[in-house]
Amino acid sequence: TTFRPPIPHQFDMSATAEKPESAKKRKVVETVANVVEGEETVADSKSQAVQRNDAGEAYFELSSKRRVTVRSWKGKVLFDIREVYEKDGKILPGKKGISLSEEQYEILRDTIKSGAIDREVEALKSKK
Repeated sequence: TTFRPPIPHQFDMSATAEKPESAKKRKVVETVANVVEGEETVADSKSQAVQRNDAGEAYFELSSKRRVTVRSWKGKVLFDIREVYEKDGKILPGKKGISLSEEQYEILRDTIKSGAIDREVEALKSKK
């Protein structure tokens, strides 16, 4: 059975400034906070300032339509990577996304830091 926390729709996340999508779609693989396919990234650096939603949860924008939120659910820390949408002037979390446990996040983080994912991306690019 897969653990799936509920998607909290009750808080306003309208602090997110909408950025236009890039006309030339591209893939960017830098850090877990910048893994984006097909949209313009919000930050060019490897780290970003933490932002807070109305529920007080920390989040980092991946793009104008995606973010990673660090939240607690039933006493566990979750890393929620999710698409967001606008409704009635508010930015809300969508259904498309994944919640990683702390252990899963650490594995992903370490895999990115090791360069293994970047090497695979470069290998795929060189086959073109």
